[in-house]
Amino acid sequence: IIRLIGILFLVLMLSQSCKTYKNLEKIKPKSESTSLAEGLQKLKSGNRIKVFEKNGNIRTLDYVNTEEGILKGLEVKKPKGEMISIKVEDIEQVQVKKADVKSTAISTGLAVTIGALAFVFGLLLYRGSMSS
Repeated sequence: IIRLIGILFLVLMLSQSCKTYKNLEKIKPKSESTSLAEGLQKLKSGNRIKVFEKNGNIRTLDYVNTEEGILKGLEVKKPKGEMISIKVEDIEQVQVKKADVKSTAISTGLAVTIGALAFVFGLLLYRGSMSS
């Protein structure tokens, strides 16, 4: 039964993601503005972004900069990190990969709780087998 708890614990930990993609409006400083150009100013070089183009393409990039209405980033899926340039006017939406504090806290709390319960349960089983 200890192995079962260990396997469940491992599956739980592997299925948790502490990073998620968030819309630019939710990135600090938060704003109600719907202007994509203003939102792009929040990005920092090296941010992992997901760009949804109006033509339906979705690209995952490491952000480099935005100049003269053109977003530039390094393609994540290409082995050489090819530089991609996309006109801001051709972009539907941009999401940024950020740490999800709630998810991290919950998974850490669950890990500690399950680990402590497994330890106590194992200790009780060990003591029970020793007294028999």
